[in-house]
Amino acid sequence: MNKTQTYYNQNHKELIERYNSATLPQLNKLFKKHIQKSHKVLDIGFGSGRDLRFIHSLGAECWGVDATEAFVTQLQKEPYFRNRLCVAKLPLLELPYAIKFDVIVCIAVIMHLTKDELRVWVEDVKNYLATNGKIILSYSPKPRTNDERFFEDLSNGVVSEIFLDSGFKVVDEVLSFDELSRDIEWRSEVYQRV
Repeated sequence: MNKTQTYYNQNHKELIERYNSATLPQLNKLFKKHIQKSHKVLDIGFGSGRDLRFIHSLGAECWGVDATEAFVTQLQKEPYFRNRLCVAKLPLLELPYAIKFDVIVCIAVIMHLTKDELRVWVEDVKNYLATNGKIILSYSPKPRTNDERFFEDLSNGVVSEIFLDSGFKVVDEVLSFDELSRDIEWRSEVYQRV
């Protein structure tokens, strides 16, 4: 995670612009389908805040955590998010919120964890999830070469196997291409605690 975190710390300004420029119709459909107006939602690794803003526009109550302090500082400038964000790193969050979330969102984050860290995170995140709560993930399954960040190989059903072993069931999944014109395939999956 060190080289990945260094990358985000050094490039946060450019990344905010780039991430905010992406329109994600497939992912937004999943948000609309699985997030209701009354839901409490936590976005882990919110980055530019693009998805948190969209989810908030659906009428959900939103909180967020990110390991990059500059992302947190930037989004806290918006009044709604001022007291709803904090810095936290995976795999163990140690959140200050005494809330059980109906939905936890984690977009373009888990591929930066090793498989062992992902197993630890899945067990930890259950502590913050309400009964029958859902987790909405989006990740690129294949590792990337020539990138400054760490990318784990999450192909061949690795993620679903970890979630199923931890007491979740798959309730939705979508495949899509990258909206930023990179040669990347994205898997978006929704898991529900059983």
